[in-house]
Amino acid sequence: MMLMKVTISEATDKEKDTIQNLGRFYIYEMFKFCGFLPGWRVHPNGLFECNDLSNYFKEPDRHAFLVKVDGELAGFALVNKIGSTPDVNWNMGEFFIVSKFQGRGVGRLVAEMVFNRFPGIWETAQMPCNKAALAFWEKVVAQYSEGRFDKMDKIIQEPKPHPMIVLKFEVIENS
Repeated sequence: MMLMKVTISEATDKEKDTIQNLGRFYIYEMFKFCGFLPGWRVHPNGLFECNDLSNYFKEPDRHAFLVKVDGELAGFALVNKIGSTPDVNWNMGEFFIVSKFQGRGVGRLVAEMVFNRFPGIWETAQMPCNKAALAFWEKVVAQYSEGRFDKMDKIIQEPKPHPMIVLKFEVIENS
Protein backbone atom coordinates (compact mmCIF):
# COMPACT_ATOMS: atom_id res chain seq x y z
CA MET A 1 0.00 0.00 0.00
CA MET A 2 1.27 3.45 -0.90
CA LEU A 3 1.86 5.91 1.90
CA MET A 4 -1.00 8.40 1.97
CA LYS A 5 -1.52 11.58 3.97
CA VAL A 6 -5.04 11.46 5.41
CA THR A 7 -6.49 14.63 6.94
CA ILE A 8 -9.80 15.75 8.38
CA SER A 9 -10.91 19.33 8.73
CA GLU A 10 -14.07 20.81 10.17
CA ALA A 11 -16.17 21.82 7.17
CA THR A 12 -17.10 25.46 6.83
CA ASP A 13 -20.45 26.85 5.77
CA LYS A 14 -18.95 27.38 2.30
CA GLU A 15 -18.34 23.61 2.10
CA LYS A 16 -21.92 22.67 2.97
CA ASP A 17 -22.74 21.98 -0.70
CA THR A 18 -19.66 19.75 -1.00
CA ILE A 19 -20.90 17.58 1.88
CA GLN A 20 -24.40 17.49 0.35
CA ASN A 21 -23.00 16.55 -3.07
CA LEU A 22 -20.93 13.73 -1.54
CA GLY A 23 -24.15 12.63 0.17
CA ARG A 24 -25.51 11.50 -3.20
CA PHE A 25 -22.60 9.07 -3.57
CA TYR A 26 -23.07 7.95 0.04
CA ILE A 27 -26.67 6.99 -0.77
CA TYR A 28 -25.57 5.37 -4.02
CA GLU A 29 -23.15 3.16 -2.05
CA MET A 30 -25.88 2.24 0.44
CA PHE A 31 -28.21 1.25 -2.42
CA LYS A 32 -26.01 -1.83 -3.00
CA PHE A 33 -27.15 -3.21 0.35
CA CYS A 34 -30.38 -1.42 1.24
CA GLY A 35 -31.94 -0.44 -2.09
CA PHE A 36 -34.54 -3.20 -1.85
CA LEU A 37 -36.06 -1.74 1.36
CA PRO A 38 -39.47 -0.02 1.15
CA GLY A 39 -39.10 3.62 0.17
CA TRP A 40 -35.66 3.19 -1.41
CA ARG A 41 -36.12 4.10 -5.05
CA VAL A 42 -34.03 5.73 -7.72
CA HIS A 43 -35.41 9.22 -8.25
CA PRO A 44 -37.11 9.66 -11.66
CA ASN A 45 -34.47 12.28 -12.61
CA GLY A 46 -31.75 9.65 -12.16
CA LEU A 47 -30.03 11.44 -9.27
CA PHE A 48 -29.61 9.85 -5.88
CA GLU A 49 -31.11 12.02 -3.16
CA CYS A 50 -29.55 12.44 0.27
CA ASN A 51 -31.34 13.86 3.30
CA ASP A 52 -30.63 17.53 3.90
CA LEU A 53 -27.39 17.62 5.90
CA SER A 54 -27.37 21.39 6.50
CA ASN A 55 -28.26 20.96 10.18
CA TYR A 56 -24.62 19.95 10.68
CA PHE A 57 -23.77 23.57 9.89
CA LYS A 58 -26.55 25.15 11.98
CA GLU A 59 -26.57 23.30 15.29
CA PRO A 60 -23.71 23.70 17.80
CA ASP A 61 -23.80 20.04 18.91
CA ARG A 62 -23.08 18.79 15.39
CA HIS A 63 -19.78 18.63 13.54
CA ALA A 64 -19.09 18.05 9.85
CA PHE A 65 -15.63 16.97 8.74
CA LEU A 66 -14.26 16.75 5.23
CA VAL A 67 -11.77 13.98 4.56
CA LYS A 68 -8.84 14.41 2.19
CA VAL A 69 -6.20 11.98 1.02
CA ASP A 70 -3.06 13.63 -0.33
CA GLY A 71 -5.12 16.81 -0.71
CA GLU A 72 -7.88 15.11 -2.74
CA LEU A 73 -11.46 15.11 -1.45
CA ALA A 74 -12.14 11.62 -0.10
CA GLY A 75 -15.31 11.73 2.02
CA PHE A 76 -16.95 13.07 5.15
CA ALA A 77 -17.72 12.27 8.78
CA LEU A 78 -20.75 13.80 10.49
CA VAL A 79 -20.93 13.73 14.28
CA ASN A 80 -23.88 14.55 16.52
CA LYS A 81 -25.07 14.01 20.08
CA ILE A 82 -28.12 11.90 19.21
CA GLY A 83 -27.56 8.59 20.94
CA SER A 84 -29.97 5.74 21.56
CA THR A 85 -29.69 6.33 25.32
CA PRO A 86 -29.25 9.55 27.35
CA ASP A 87 -25.70 8.65 28.48
CA VAL A 88 -24.34 8.83 24.92
CA ASN A 89 -22.12 11.87 24.32
CA TRP A 90 -21.32 11.38 20.62
CA ASN A 91 -22.80 9.57 17.66
CA MET A 92 -21.32 9.00 14.21
CA GLY A 93 -24.34 10.32 12.33
CA GLU A 94 -23.07 9.69 8.80
CA PHE A 95 -19.74 8.50 7.47
CA PHE A 96 -18.59 8.14 3.88
CA ILE A 97 -15.31 7.38 2.16
CA VAL A 98 -15.19 7.60 -1.65
CA SER A 99 -14.87 4.13 -3.22
CA LYS A 100 -11.41 4.94 -4.61
CA PHE A 101 -10.09 5.04 -1.03
CA GLN A 102 -12.14 2.22 0.50
CA GLY A 103 -10.28 -0.87 1.67
CA ARG A 104 -7.02 1.06 2.12
CA GLY A 105 -7.27 1.93 5.82
CA VAL A 106 -8.50 5.48 5.19
CA GLY A 107 -11.89 4.94 6.86
CA ARG A 108 -10.36 3.37 9.97
CA LEU A 109 -7.86 6.20 10.29
CA VAL A 110 -10.54 8.87 9.81
CA ALA A 111 -12.84 7.21 12.38
CA GLU A 112 -9.98 7.13 14.91
CA MET A 113 -9.14 10.79 14.24
CA VAL A 114 -12.77 11.77 14.84
CA PHE A 115 -13.10 9.61 17.99
CA ASN A 116 -9.94 11.16 19.41
CA ARG A 117 -11.41 14.67 19.09
CA PHE A 118 -14.42 13.89 21.27
CA PRO A 119 -13.87 11.93 24.50
CA GLY A 120 -16.92 10.32 26.09
CA ILE A 121 -19.49 7.62 25.37
CA TRP A 122 -19.80 6.97 21.64
CA GLU A 123 -22.22 5.13 19.39
CA THR A 124 -22.16 4.09 15.79
CA ALA A 125 -25.34 2.67 14.27
CA GLN A 126 -25.72 0.68 11.08
CA MET A 127 -28.70 -0.57 9.14
CA PRO A 128 -28.79 -4.39 9.41
CA CYS A 129 -28.91 -4.70 5.60
CA ASN A 130 -25.70 -2.70 5.15
CA LYS A 131 -23.30 -5.62 5.50
CA ALA A 132 -20.24 -3.59 4.48
CA ALA A 133 -20.90 -0.95 7.16
CA LEU A 134 -21.56 -3.62 9.80
CA ALA A 135 -18.25 -5.34 9.07
CA PHE A 136 -16.32 -2.06 8.86
CA TRP A 137 -17.64 -0.54 12.10
CA GLU A 138 -17.37 -3.73 14.15
CA LYS A 139 -13.73 -4.13 13.10
CA VAL A 140 -12.88 -0.45 13.69
CA VAL A 141 -14.66 -0.20 17.06
CA ALA A 142 -13.28 -3.54 18.29
CA GLN A 143 -9.73 -2.48 17.42
CA TYR A 144 -10.08 1.09 18.71
CA SER A 145 -11.75 0.08 22.00
CA GLU A 146 -9.53 -2.98 22.43
CA GLY A 147 -12.68 -5.12 22.43
CA ARG A 148 -14.48 -3.06 25.08
CA PHE A 149 -17.78 -2.27 23.37
CA ASP A 150 -21.42 -3.32 23.46
CA LYS A 151 -23.28 -4.48 20.38
CA MET A 152 -27.08 -4.17 20.45
CA ASP A 153 -30.05 -4.54 18.12
CA LYS A 154 -32.21 -1.46 18.65
CA ILE A 155 -35.14 0.38 17.16
CA ILE A 156 -34.00 3.96 16.52
CA GLN A 157 -36.85 6.50 16.57
CA GLU A 158 -35.57 9.22 14.22
CA PRO A 159 -36.44 10.13 11.53
CA LYS A 160 -38.99 7.28 11.84
CA PRO A 161 -38.67 4.03 13.82
CA HIS A 162 -36.24 1.63 12.15
CA PRO A 163 -33.96 -1.23 13.24
CA MET A 164 -30.25 -0.59 13.68
CA ILE A 165 -27.20 -2.41 14.98
CA VAL A 166 -25.63 -0.12 17.59
CA LEU A 167 -22.03 -0.29 18.82
CA LYS A 168 -21.39 1.59 22.06
CA PHE A 169 -17.95 2.29 23.54
CA GLU A 170 -16.02 4.86 25.51
CA VAL A 171 -13.29 7.15 24.26
CA ILE A 172 -10.92 8.18 27.02
CA GLU A 173 -9.13 11.50 26.58
CA ASN A 174 -5.72 11.06 24.95
CA SER A 175 -6.55 7.54 23.68
